[in-house]
Amino acid sequence: MQRLLDPFGRFGVELGLSRIQRLLTALGNPQDRVPLVHVAGSNGKGSVCAYLTAVLTAAGYRVGRYTSPHLVSWRERIAVNEQMIAAEALLARLEQVIAAIDPAQPSPT
Repeated sequence: MQRLLDPFGRFGVELGLSRIQRLLTALGNPQDRVPLVHVAGSNGKGSVCAYLTAVLTAAGYRVGRYTSPHLVSWRERIAVNEQMIAAEALLARLEQVIAAIDPAQPSPT
């Protein structure tokens, strides 16, 4: 997985949403197909996410979570109902995203 990500690590910060919007469009705008809660701020994000996951799971919802950074493995970042994404599934999604990147455009990273 790191081999696939390494080529994208050299790009710096570019303010704005145009690069990620271009990628999301190429992927069919998957963010529009799921309701989501974005938890942001300086402190307490992990606790808020844990609380929301517990409440929503108890109410019968399927709950996905993305957190960053990871401690040991990229798999830690993505979980559904508290289960880390399988390595094969993460690799497949990563390959799908990389295939959607237009090499003629700046990287979405």
